[in-house]
Amino acid sequence: MHTPQTPPTERGTTWALTVLTLCSFTLGTGEIMIAGLLPDIAGDAGVSLSTAGLLVSSFALTVVIGGPILALTTGRARRRRLLTALMVTYVLGNIVSAVAPSFWPLATGRIIAALAHSALMPLFFGIAADVVPPNKRGMAVARVSLGFSLAMIAGLPIGTALGQWLDWRATFWAVAALTLAATVPVAALAPDTPGISAADDQGRLRELKVLGDRRVQIVTGITALGAAASFTAYTYVTPLLTDSVGFSESSVTVLLLLFGIGGTVGNLIGGRLTDRSVLGAVSLSVAALAASLLLLGATTDVKVAAVAFLFLFGAAYYAVIPAVNTRLLNVASQQARTLALTVQSSAFNLGTAVGGWLGGRVIAADAGLRWLPVVGGLVALIALLLAVGEAAGERRRTAAAPAEEPLERSTPAPAPASTSTSTSTEKASESPV
Repeated sequence: MHTPQTPPTERGTTWALTVLTLCSFTLGTGEIMIAGLLPDIAGDAGVSLSTAGLLVSSFALTVVIGGPILALTTGRARRRRLLTALMVTYVLGNIVSAVAPSFWPLATGRIIAALAHSALMPLFFGIAADVVPPNKRGMAVARVSLGFSLAMIAGLPIGTALGQWLDWRATFWAVAALTLAATVPVAALAPDTPGISAADDQGRLRELKVLGDRRVQIVTGITALGAAASFTAYTYVTPLLTDSVGFSESSVTVLLLLFGIGGTVGNLIGGRLTDRSVLGAVSLSVAALAASLLLLGATTDVKVAAVAFLFLFGAAYYAVIPAVNTRLLNVASQQARTLALTVQSSAFNLGTAVGGWLGGRVIAADAGLRWLPVVGGLVALIALLLAVGEAAGERRRTAAAPAEEPLERSTPAPAPASTSTSTSTEKASESPV
């Protein structure tokens, strides 16, 4: 069994969380930076833009499949050795991509990096929980999650600018260097203890019952559809902004920064709405996501309007995250929350892969780039139907059992899945991993 470390001094805790935030920033940047590099990669590799979009889909699918496999095969590995091996693997994956002579070796490097990525974030959150007292674990999880928000706000624009200034390969080298620099300090933070015991393996088998819970199935379905809707457009956001809206390539960095700022604002608003009504926040944020995508597609010939709806797109997407994760934590049993969040992560990455593929089909059909957000908006409407239906069903169940405490008033335990910058555990949300 994993044995928590004795909490360090306040200065030591600050250092530990700073290192973990840097690690999550590096992983987040490594995952999403590809969105700003696709046109350059496609041109250099001699493939179509839709084919280059497979770099997004393959990364996401590897996380979907690789996460559970690694969890099963490395459960008893010593934490420090496992973390070090995964960090080095992530470095190697980015180096393979940086030196790739053609498209498929580049894709291979992305898959290697994605495999390491799928197992690293749970380790980071586990370390964060160990370096603080139990009553501050929510803060620690939120602090580490801040890295993903920073990746969207700063990592993606900087990566895009670096790729345009030097070469797209330079961005992969930069991520590899950052990861390598963080490997030694983060490994020093990891406890040199074994993983799970055989008894825990049996407990995990009992946790599988959570997969049959209809409420869990619905919220993970909303998560997958929301991700698919978003990444149908976001995977190809650079050509959408340049070729369809008419912005210069140099403007894309600023626009991506604006999207990231919108995401931070939306995450904070989504967290506050979730505190008032979880299912209400799910429905409202998904509705805003659908509206922003449809309006973005309808206004690509009006730059000011397109910029406004791009900001709203970022805000709406990141408002969804705390709402769906809090719903999941509320309906899953205490013992099954880790597994439920793993399924949630898989649903998100599956949706990301489907969105990248769907956007590629739109481009391949020569429908026009402006149709990317429109198609994404239609997918979001399906998610909205699920959300509204679940909210109505919850009201009926509550009315039929008035003596029972509403599910949404329960207080979930801290869980390792968040992109929110809030310190409230109920606002803990998942990263685009």
